[in-house]
Amino acid sequence: PMPKRVLPKRQKGESARPRKANAALRRQLAARNRDLAESRKQKAAMAEILRVISSSPNDALPVFKTIVRSAVALCRCLFANVFVFDGEQLHYAASYSTGPDYERLLRAKYPMRPDTSQVSGRVLLSRSVVRLENVMADPEYDQRFPTAMGWNWRMLGVPMLRDGRPLGAVVVGWAQAGPIAKSQEELLKTFAEQAVIALENVRQFEEIQEKSRQLDLANTYKTRFLTAASHDLRQPLHALNLYVGQLHRASEPAERGRLVAQIDATLSAINELFNALLDMSKLEAGILESNPTEFPINQLLQRVETTFAESAREKGLRLRVVPSSAWTRSDFILLERILFNLVSNAVRYTSRRGVVVGCRRRRNTLRLEVWDSGPGIPSDLRQHVFDEFYRLATPESDAPSGLGLGLAIVERLCRLLDHSIELSSRVGHGSRFAVTIPQVAARARTADAAVLSGVLGDPAPGKVVVVIDDDALALDGMRGLLQSWACTVVSALTEREALARLAALGRAPDLIISDYRLADGKRGIEAIELLRGTLGAQVPAFLISGESDPERLRDVRASGFLLLHKPVPPMALRNALNRFLGTRNPSAKNVVGEAPPS
Repeated sequence: PMPKRVLPKRQKGESARPRKANAALRRQLAARNRDLAESRKQKAAMAEILRVISSSPNDALPVFKTIVRSAVALCRCLFANVFVFDGEQLHYAASYSTGPDYERLLRAKYPMRPDTSQVSGRVLLSRSVVRLENVMADPEYDQRFPTAMGWNWRMLGVPMLRDGRPLGAVVVGWAQAGPIAKSQEELLKTFAEQAVIALENVRQFEEIQEKSRQLDLANTYKTRFLTAASHDLRQPLHALNLYVGQLHRASEPAERGRLVAQIDATLSAINELFNALLDMSKLEAGILESNPTEFPINQLLQRVETTFAESAREKGLRLRVVPSSAWTRSDFILLERILFNLVSNAVRYTSRRGVVVGCRRRRNTLRLEVWDSGPGIPSDLRQHVFDEFYRLATPESDAPSGLGLGLAIVERLCRLLDHSIELSSRVGHGSRFAVTIPQVAARARTADAAVLSGVLGDPAPGKVVVVIDDDALALDGMRGLLQSWACTVVSALTEREALARLAALGRAPDLIISDYRLADGKRGIEAIELLRGTLGAQVPAFLISGESDPERLRDVRASGFLLLHKPVPPMALRNALNRFLGTRNPSAKNVVGEAPPS
């Protein structure tokens, strides 16, 4: 018989080792499967949040609701909340699984300034993650909340940050006290980042909407401007054509004189329209700056009386200007523009009785008031009278037209000067406009500059004036007017032509006048600098232009040159001439050299 095979005895525990290894492998596999399943859930949740962000660019609330629902599911917590910070207060935005009692507490508590009674407040104050492992043991926490739920909580809050600036907080809570896993903190940070993306999307969407609104407003403004300007500029131009046609056929001196007066009045109306448009362009460009000085208010009131007495008399109105001994501190020129616009409107829309202009003292302030006995302004229209291009209907068929910019300019200038303006009116009785300005102590008057300038005599005769303009008709008109004032005029279409004619004349100029926009895209600023460089002297100079584009106005302002706006009234041109020719001209070469090569 075969011998029995004797097997060696197994060591104790050898049979248990494979079973333990298999169990460990099964546990590892199960943990890995759980992690994979958890990862898939998280990825699905993030994808869902991104989908909601994409479909709701103008509202973050749907995103917040998706975040709190996902947070409760993935963090296996009792509830989740989102709070938004507006820079001052925290606002309750969204929650999930909180229950009606808890939500009522939230709505009663928020909005609130960040403090330590809430996890959201602590997150905002620290701009960092906040952990509360036992809410009931924290004396600073508002205990109404865990009491309402009947559980001993642990809570986790993470900030919603953009460039380090807090936008809000995401807060979750569990029913039992205890430690909080790091993985849950990282997951909640991801949710907070998604909330920030949603808020940033809404902010960018609102910015785009606002820019679109501004663009639409600008297009509307441009359309209204073109419509109003086209109509209101055509009216006086049409009248001007008719008067010129009559002037050609008029032979009687009296008739010719009447037509010249009518042409002059029509040109004044055109100048007024252009000045209103220019004022609005300057205000839109932001290039107007106030230059406050102290002056007697009566100086301004006298200017009003001198300027408007005749136009009021022609309408059969009485213009009464009440003198005042008060002094103020403001920008004289801009305040004068405000008062002139108010008085001009009062005279324009009043057909009986008259207009009263005066000044009342009110403690440390003065009230410049313009009263009229016109038709009055209905209460439902008073909010519109300061809008651009808004004109009240007037029963007087012969009332002068305008662009409807006078009161819009008044309102903006008052804002610039920090002066308030009030309107009160009764239909059928008239209106009162009042501008409140500072009052200062009176002081001794200095010699009037106008009186001093009067004794200097006429500085224009014999002076050499260079005029550069690429428009031949404008150039001819300027040459004729300057020659009528006994100036020696060197007129040219370009700066190089001006240099050549100066060389032929053999004299240095006393003044340079250039149009802002010249041929081939050149600017008058460059033309003046070229002439000055060639002459070797800072010859006095100023610009004239028909430009009203804000960017061009800022360019001229930066250059430091005086700018006269076309159409330039002869008196404005003469005042500028007196201003520049009345000062000593810096030394220049007597004989001008050749123009530099092109």
